[in-house]
Amino acid sequence: MPESKRYDIIIAGAGLSGLSLAWHLVKENYTGQILLIDNSFAPNNHKTWCFWGKKDHPFADIAHRTWKNSHFSALDFSSELSLKEHLYFCVKESDYKETILRTLQKAPNVDLLEESILDFSSNSSKAALITKDSNTYLADYIFQSIFMPSHYDPSARKYPLIQHFLGIEIKTDEKVFDKKTFTLMDVDSDFNDGFAFMYVLPFKKNRALVEYTIFSANPLIKKHYKKKIRSYLEEKYGLTKENYSIKRKEYGEIPMDDRPHTPLYSSRIMNLGTVGGFTKPSTGYTFSRVHKYSKKCAQALVKGVNPPTPTASSYRFRYYDLLLLRVLATNVPDSRKIFRSLFKNSPIDRIFKFLSEETNFLEDLMVLASCYYPPFLRALTVHPPLITQFDKDYLAPSKGKELKEDYFEDFEHVPNSSDEDSSQDAEEGSEKIVQKDRLNETVS
Repeated sequence: MPESKRYDIIIAGAGLSGLSLAWHLVKENYTGQILLIDNSFAPNNHKTWCFWGKKDHPFADIAHRTWKNSHFSALDFSSELSLKEHLYFCVKESDYKETILRTLQKAPNVDLLEESILDFSSNSSKAALITKDSNTYLADYIFQSIFMPSHYDPSARKYPLIQHFLGIEIKTDEKVFDKKTFTLMDVDSDFNDGFAFMYVLPFKKNRALVEYTIFSANPLIKKHYKKKIRSYLEEKYGLTKENYSIKRKEYGEIPMDDRPHTPLYSSRIMNLGTVGGFTKPSTGYTFSRVHKYSKKCAQALVKGVNPPTPTASSYRFRYYDLLLLRVLATNVPDSRKIFRSLFKNSPIDRIFKFLSEETNFLEDLMVLASCYYPPFLRALTVHPPLITQFDKDYLAPSKGKELKEDYFEDFEHVPNSSDEDSSQDAEEGSEKIVQKDRLNETVS
């Protein structure tokens, strides 16, 4: 029989952004009732997140590995770059998810539900989540990272690039890696169908993640990435396939485009993560941007005020990203020159600060002045500053179930999740993840 229940907050999607918001709500001592729902909470052992941050980053303690030294190489320039103000972190998704879920399972005001989501609806005062089993959950707000808004038009993107990559984590017979230094970029000058580079994260002297990454409109056939990685390992480290074993593989595609900022799915339903435009177009980095918003949102909800609408980057940073996207999409040789000059002429901490959008305008100018500038001048003629505009519309109705005026009136007497018999919690013990075939008390 279909079930209905009311919460204060519903978080739809237990990926990076959904888990982040749930974790920050608990850490900020939010007392409202929270539902975190996804079709599965199983960890993914084939995915990692990397980001730069300060030593006191909230997830520093679960990092699989951190580095202070980096290597960069492009064209005729190669350098070891030491981070002074930042560390570079690598976090396994499995560690991240398990750590946060342990915290959530201990929180008395959080329900974890494994069930497939069908759609959302909302009006001016509340929102509803409908599952494929026809169960309905109501809340003051829903935060979702599952569906793109219905008004999102991929064809509106000027430069529909993706960052696509394939990586293998290998264990070598010999100790060939410098575990204190990660390779941020070793630019491939022989590949002309996109801006391409190798990326190496050494976990031990005989173990590393080696990825081949490309910025282009279309991904490659998997064997092409593998061929590039094999050639690189042989040329750089003298390794043939007989000298190492592959422990795991990972593949990903990250949008690197000028997509419209879409913070709202509909009234009272907010978009998170890549769906909400949290991924920085020019780098693909998302982790720190997600947590910055999650903390701000949790603090607002604890104070009893409306959650902040996820905001786009400031105009100037979106404009910088657009200019670089144009170069990446139209001129691969110039892209190599830009990155070469940037890392040759700017300290890496300033670069990271700029990419984190934490620089002031004077610091922006210092970074931009360090770059090979002719392609940017050409891009300026195509996208003049101030005249170039970005978003037009923030709101969109759901494409699924249409909202009728009395839709929410049907659930006026739906109980709050906190009203359930406390003895049920005692029977469940520490088991907080509820499977869809054993839902809590049914409401007729």
